Amino acid sequence: MKRLKAAAAKASARATAAKEKVRSAKALLKQARKVFKIQKKAAKQARKKVDAAAAVTRDRAAKPAAVPQPVAAPKRAAAPRRVTVPKPAGVRKPATAPKPARRTSRRVPKARTRKSPQTMRSAAEVAKSVIERLHSPPPALPPTPMILPEDPAVPLRPSLRAAP
Repeated sequence: MKRLKAAAAKASARATAAKEKVRSAKALLKQARKVFKIQKKAAKQARKKVDAAAAVTRDRAAKPAAVPQPVAAPKRAAAPRRVTVPKPAGVRKPATAPKPARRTSRRVPKARTRKSPQTMRSAAEVAKSVIERLHSPPPALPPTPMILPEDPAVPLRPSLRAAP
């Protein structure tokens, strides 16, 4: 009896130790997931910055060098200035930054397969359909053909007589 109690105590101690190991492993996994998400987000932001910088340098290289324009002499009589009424804040268009050039993907696109129109059914729906099928009457079978007796007293139509 003492041995059984000691074995039970050891087993419970091992079980609690295993639970603690599982908890610590879960905590480590959770922390690793957080770090992964943070690193992924940082990489995405860095990629965006690189793409934006590359788009700006491409735009600068594509434009021809600016030719200096001759400076016009100042006019003596200035034209009267127009009075401008500021627009309400809600009407103004926000300044948009130039969109970076669209990158082409190097991946080969996957062949799209048609998804079946049926979606996964829940266990309750499956059970309900099985019960309905079990409670429904059996399917109606076609009538069985009648076999006529070959009695010489009963005249048969020529189409029903067996060929000799």
